[in-house]
Amino acid sequence: MKKLFFILLTISLVMSCEKNDGKQMNVENRKPDTLAIHDHEKNVIENKENTDYCYLNVIGKDSLMMKYKITNGNVSGKLIYKNFEKDSSTGDISGKISGDTLKLNYKFASEGMISEQEVYFLQDSGVLLEGIGEYSDNSSSQQKYLSGKSVNYSKGRRLAPADCNVIK
Repeated sequence: MKKLFFILLTISLVMSCEKNDGKQMNVENRKPDTLAIHDHEKNVIENKENTDYCYLNVIGKDSLMMKYKITNGNVSGKLIYKNFEKDSSTGDISGKISGDTLKLNYKFASEGMISEQEVYFLQDSGVLLEGIGEYSDNSSSQQKYLSGKSVNYSKGRRLAPADCNVIK
C-alpha cells in the first residue's frame, strides 16, 4: 500500500512539473507596474520649489526610477536604470523644464566609466514619457541629441508618479 501511494505521489509530482500551458508573458507589451500613484494635472510639469518628485517604471525585472527636485528653476536629482541581466546605471540628473518637457543631463557610472547623456522626458496625462532619439556621437562619453525635435516619446518608457519613500 505504501509503494502504491509513493508511486502515485511521484507520478503526480512529475506531471505537475512538466505541465506547460503554453502561455508566455510578453514583457514588451505589458503595462508598467506602479507604486503609490499620485493625482497630477495632465501635461503640466509641477514646479514647486524644493519638493521631491518621484517617478517609476517597472516592466518584468527591469525598472527605471527618477527622483528630482526643483531649486531656483533648476532641476536636479537621481536617475536609476536597473536592468535584469544587462548593464545598469545610476547617476545624477540636472537641467531645466521647457514647457511640458524635462530637458536633463544624466551623468552616470556604467561598466566602470563615467558618461554623460542628454535625456528628455515629456509630461503626458500625468506620466513622464522617456524620449528616444539619435545621438550626435555614440563613441563620446558625452552624448547629445542630434536634434531635440526628432526625439520620439512613443517608443520610450512610461514613468508613473510614485511614492518617494520607495525610490532611494
